[in-house]
Amino acid sequence: MTEQYDGYHFCHNSVGIFNPFSVLNALKYRSFDSYWFQTGTPTFLVELLKKSEYDLRTLINGVETDASSFSEYRMEVNNPIPLLYQSGYLTIKDYDPRFKLYTLCFPNEEVKYDFLNFIAPFYTSISD
Repeated sequence: MTEQYDGYHFCHNSVGIFNPFSVLNALKYRSFDSYWFQTGTPTFLVELLKKSEYDLRTLINGVETDASSFSEYRMEVNNPIPLLYQSGYLTIKDYDPRFKLYTLCFPNEEVKYDFLNFIAPFYTSISD
């Protein structure tokens, strides 16, 4: 349950928070599934990511950014990180106080695998 649905952090020293929607559904149906991801299709993210030249492989192990990624509200084509963070696809995993950099990564297995599985066909069709 922890690997599947835990891991949301809203500041660098917080305890991980479970996704309540997914946990309640897992208990209700007695099955691990992609409950949160199924609530909405991130087509707006796909369009933004297709327009950008951002290397999504960097998201797998985490990406470093400064605090501006938490408050940037403009959808910039070349930097999808703020939107990915604000929409719950990335969360704070670490903080380096010396350089004031945050490491953002997928919060849990549900988000990581569902997002990558959803986005992969769009990228394979681009390279053809």
